[in-house]
Amino acid sequence: MIIGKVQGNIQCTDRLDIRSEGSLTGDVTTHRISVEDGALLKGSVQICAAEEKTDKSQQAKAKQASAEPAKPATTEQPKAAAAVAGT
Repeated sequence: MIIGKVQGNIQCTDRLDIRSEGSLTGDVTTHRISVEDGALLKGSVQICAAEEKTDKSQQAKAKQASAEPAKPATTEQPKAAAAVAGT
């Protein structure tokens, strides 16, 4: 929560609130932001989607699945080759 004057870049893991008495000069990276009327903000704002958390958990599951040993392939002869071998 910013109530006074802040200069510099900010990274938030959840939410940034800039109150009406507050001012921020710098770049912001956050999941959520709230800027009240009267607050000053000079810089860029990058909103990181909350989906990134689920993407990371899906990537972890994919890594776990790829770490499991592969099942051995069956060794069936192609039907055409079996028919030729039988004649």
